[in-house]
Amino acid sequence: MVQEQFEVTVAKLEGKIDRITDSVEAIKETQLEMNEKMSDIRRAIYNPDEGLYARVRYQEAEIEDLKDFKASITKFLWVVTSAITGILIKIGFDLVG
Repeated sequence: MVQEQFEVTVAKLEGKIDRITDSVEAIKETQLEMNEKMSDIRRAIYNPDEGLYARVRYQEAEIEDLKDFKASITKFLWVVTSAITGILIKIGFDLVG
């Protein structure tokens, strides 16, 4: 009788150990998947040629180029506007005088 109870207890423990082993394996697989995904994210962000930081750096350079272009166009427009205003004033004085 004691031997039978012992065998039943051992069988129950083996079943529980099997379930724990299965759970640990499932956690291990999930950890491996997460590790792969984290590696993909790290590669997408930090890749020196195509990563997020490289694209941000490129966009910042483009913005600086556009700011320089805007500044030079603004200066050019002020020169053109001043010249046209001067020409109109001269024409006005020539017509009056």
